[in-house]
Amino acid sequence: MMILQILSQDEGQVQEIADYLLKEELIANAMLSEKMMVKTKSANGTIVSSKQYKLQGISKSLLFQEINHKLKLLYGDNMPMLYSEPIILIDPVHQDAILNSIRKV
Repeated sequence: MMILQILSQDEGQVQEIADYLLKEELIANAMLSEKMMVKTKSANGTIVSSKQYKLQGISKSLLFQEINHKLKLLYGDNMPMLYSEPIILIDPVHQDAILNSIRKV
């Protein structure tokens, strides 16, 4: 299992993606954060700050490529940053409930 992470400057996009992934049973839950500051280094070496929204959702690692592909089709050039982090340990009771709410692979 994994925690899917999505970063976007558009709050509406994050809300829309959360609803879509839940309806398609690609994530078990959606946790959305308030606007947060993200800092990166630009090509010329200056530090650039941007405000972003974050969506996290628990899913199966085997679904990452499908999620990535579907979001690329939906958003094209406006694709948000998408990555995942592995879930190493989880209580078995919660694991069963989560796995039952996600599409079978």
